[in-house]
Amino acid sequence: MKIRYPITHVAAALFVLLFGRPASALDFEIHPLSVSKTLNAILATGEIQLGDAEKLERFLAKLLPRKNIAVYLASTGGSLSEGIKLGLYFRERRIKTVVEGGNVCASACALAFLGGTSYNGHPWRSSSTTSKLGFHAFRSNSSNALNMDETQSVVAEVLRYGKAVDAPIELLIANFATSSSDIYWVSDQEICSLGIRLWSVEQSRFICEH
Repeated sequence: MKIRYPITHVAAALFVLLFGRPASALDFEIHPLSVSKTLNAILATGEIQLGDAEKLERFLAKLLPRKNIAVYLASTGGSLSEGIKLGLYFRERRIKTVVEGGNVCASACALAFLGGTSYNGHPWRSSSTTSKLGFHAFRSNSSNALNMDETQSVVAEVLRYGKAVDAPIELLIANFATSSSDIYWVSDQEICSLGIRLWSVEQSRFICEH
């Protein structure tokens, strides 16, 4: 399956400069929940790097096809551009995204999380009362600061991505409003108000569903 990325050539070059070399650092494995005949559950752990969307596609190609696919994310971030590619891939393949209890999904991982989609094409993202979902502004790995035009180009691409995956605008605002040296952790109350499912670890049930 061809993955479609709405990223301009200029922005793509900026993303590579800013957020990493071509490498593949996410590890994919079968999640223990894949005991259901209707669900392929995948655990994705590690730092997000370029090439991980294609790596996931190759991993899924080896599995028996099932009605539902869910990717359980546990990552503190990595390549912003690859986080966007993963989110678009989740949207295109109709893959649900989950941040399981006790795990963290932040920065590029949080952007990828926003691409979670159910098999019927509706947004489907789930966090829990003991997991952490965090956003912050992008930062450059280069010693050269971005000029205004370059910064606006990257911001525009993230906004286009948000529109493509039907992401809550409030989370995109938090993403840009929070310093790259800090993280905005989304509260349980905000998760419920933003259309994200919240699993209560203590009660073993969803306390808000959308």
